[in-house]
Amino acid sequence: MPSRWFIGLTSGTSADGVDAALLEMEGVGLNLKVRLNQALSQPYGHDLRALLIQVAGLGPCDARLLALAHRLLGEKFAAAALQVADRARFALQKVQCIGCTGHTIRHDPEGRFPSTLAVGMAEIVAERTGITTVHDFRNRDMAAGGQGVPLAALADYLLFRDPKENRLLLHLGGLARLVFIPARGRIQDLRGFDAGPCNLLLGGLIRQITGGRDTYDPGGKHAVQGRCLEPVLHRWLGHPYLARRPPKSLPRDFFGEAFITQVVDQARREKWDSHDLLCTANHFVTRAVADAIRRFLPSDMTPDRVLLSGGGVRNGLLLQLLQKQLAGIVTERTDAVGVPAEARKAISTGVLTALAVDGVPANVPSATGATGSRLLGSWTPGSALNWARCLAWMAAQSPATGPPMAEAG
Repeated sequence: MPSRWFIGLTSGTSADGVDAALLEMEGVGLNLKVRLNQALSQPYGHDLRALLIQVAGLGPCDARLLALAHRLLGEKFAAAALQVADRARFALQKVQCIGCTGHTIRHDPEGRFPSTLAVGMAEIVAERTGITTVHDFRNRDMAAGGQGVPLAALADYLLFRDPKENRLLLHLGGLARLVFIPARGRIQDLRGFDAGPCNLLLGGLIRQITGGRDTYDPGGKHAVQGRCLEPVLHRWLGHPYLARRPPKSLPRDFFGEAFITQVVDQARREKWDSHDLLCTANHFVTRAVADAIRRFLPSDMTPDRVLLSGGGVRNGLLLQLLQKQLAGIVTERTDAVGVPAEARKAISTGVLTALAVDGVPANVPSATGATGSRLLGSWTPGSALNWARCLAWMAAQSPATGPPMAEAG
């Protein structure tokens, strides 16, 4: 079977920029073999980043700003798709499909009507590239009663499973998200959930402390100068979300702008040193992760290896604290098993896209809590020729390519 090509596009909760990955795929469905050809990150400009933070806030949002963010981010996604193919010197017309997660500005799994909303016009991506674009993956899982998180657990299973090791994937992005893949486990044995906040909290604190001058703490250089405020740490660790059993996903507002504003205001009243506050936040992130592992993973399946991804891998203090919390467990970046840590989400999106094209239900109910497996994604056709190729491929596939979910392993 000839290789197929896909592009995965993502934008993390921290609103740092767009990640793109050009992937070569062999096989079909659950038998996919994935090779990364090219990956890149395109940082957001100051104005676009400020706009995304504004529309993701809890206060009133002008619909015009929301529509503008939707359009501008679509242009940014399209530019990243074009650039990743150009950098690889690869003819874009050979790509079968592009997958685009959008940028999540609202995720509310707690309400009477759980909902999620992402911006980034997939129609712009399809228009600029001529390639059929699959998007809006998360909503179908939520419609089926799931959290919509961690939606890429099946992609992680295909990329990272190992016959001898219990592996825990820890994504240190805007949130700290876990996916547990037991050795020789079946797909329904996967577990995953949001352990707590990460760069959403750390970046928000540095942004408010500096009045917007800085958007992150490079390498944790400010936080490492402080000391942990133990009473504050223990108060944060008492947040009800952290004690809730999975499946679960973290609403942004639990540790978002309102929470950060309250913390910074208190720090100024109490005359806490800003370095101490940042240091405490790093301790909090790692303690929340370690506590979640101990509380919610099967007691007889201790991870043999923790594989790290996301922008948090650049924070030296965060990694040092995490290694102390997980003493005795091998902790390393996903690069060690062939997946660049900062491209993992874009690669996973490409895999989800291939599964959609192959007609494979891609959500994992044991991880998201959905009532069953569902085909994911909405479709925006590319050029007439590309769309015809996609339709012909999909028509040739059986309704469930590869082994049934209950038997794969």
